[in-house]
Amino acid sequence: MAAVISVLTNQFFLIFLAIALGLLIGKIKIGNFSLGVSGGIFSGILIGYLAYSWASGVQEGEVGYSSATSVLNTGVVSNLFFTFFLMLFLVSIGMKVGSSIGAIFKRYGIRFVVIGVMIPVLSMVVTLAAYHLFFKNSGIISEFETIGMYAGAMTSTPAYGTALDAAGLVVSGDALETASSAISLGYTVSFPIGVLVIVLMISLLPKMFRFSVEEEKTAYEKELRETAAEKKIKDSPLDFMTLALVAAVGIIVGNIMILLGSFGEFSLGAAGGILVAALILSYIGKIGPLNFRMDQKSLGILYQMGLTFFMAVVGLRYGYDVVNSLMGSGLQLAIASVFVEGIAVIIAYLVGHKLFKLNWVILSGAIAGGCTSAPGLGAAISATGSEEPTAGYGAAQPFAILANVLLATLFFNIV
Repeated sequence: MAAVISVLTNQFFLIFLAIALGLLIGKIKIGNFSLGVSGGIFSGILIGYLAYSWASGVQEGEVGYSSATSVLNTGVVSNLFFTFFLMLFLVSIGMKVGSSIGAIFKRYGIRFVVIGVMIPVLSMVVTLAAYHLFFKNSGIISEFETIGMYAGAMTSTPAYGTALDAAGLVVSGDALETASSAISLGYTVSFPIGVLVIVLMISLLPKMFRFSVEEEKTAYEKELRETAAEKKIKDSPLDFMTLALVAAVGIIVGNIMILLGSFGEFSLGAAGGILVAALILSYIGKIGPLNFRMDQKSLGILYQMGLTFFMAVVGLRYGYDVVNSLMGSGLQLAIASVFVEGIAVIIAYLVGHKLFKLNWVILSGAIAGGCTSAPGLGAAISATGSEEPTAGYGAAQPFAILANVLLATLFFNIV
């Protein structure tokens, strides 16, 4: 029996099982709607919840105790899988679409910045409204859980870290320890909800507002042809040395801290740095003997593999937290986080599509970037059937990170 349990809780077994079931779920169509590769998140949530729940109930001395301990210690699957497949996805998709970013910026310019900043600002407005209307007088949820909830809904680790620092300016001693725990609770409950909300909304917005994704893709391809100005550089075969070099450069870029004076500091993080480096170097095309334009089919296979594994790992790691938050004391925070992110996404869509006339293909990526959500980018790629949302994501995400850090810093002064 112990051998069977060891196999069933093996990290690789769980990942491949989540992928297989997720892709099966993704093929289910309701009308013209399907989850595609995003199905891996939902299969992962189910498997992750069942695995973690089982492990939590195993007592020392019982059969499977060592396997259960491993599940609890790793969070079902190791965070290294999460990080590696995210980086693989971002470097390959960035290299694939980077050649077109010149044409995209020429046409859309500052509008990406507006979308990137708008979503965090609107989310903060909804957060403040929720606090003053529902939380403040409840005696259950304080301003500390509230700012944690905001950071989680925005899936923003920089905002979470900034909130912890900012709390030290308003409380100290034992009160600071309590405040830090409250911020962490809000973040932990809301983060997986934030991931699910953006994935679902990216998939459902075309249905909600009754527009054709295929018509948007056709129009977008026409726009690119009209504004195309990329350098004509022949694609080279897939070169893992160059790909690894781009990733290494991206990690360096992502760890550069940008000082904001009294507001603290921020960085893109390793994942954000890798995407930006891949987009820019692919756009440049060639530096000396290094050719950053690689075979499109090979890059497509690589990013699809990274995305498929990443989505499944996201579900596995956060499955227990998602279900537990919806069943436990975090329900109010979970519900609030749906509105914090959902309202901002809908308004950003209306402004971007109706006012700025941004094509949905590129806007879907910009909205995911405004939510700093890599799973959201994966959902945009899957829902549009195009890699082009990546450029919008890469353009909007840095400004969203900056806005999140500034807003988290200011929160305790405006709450």
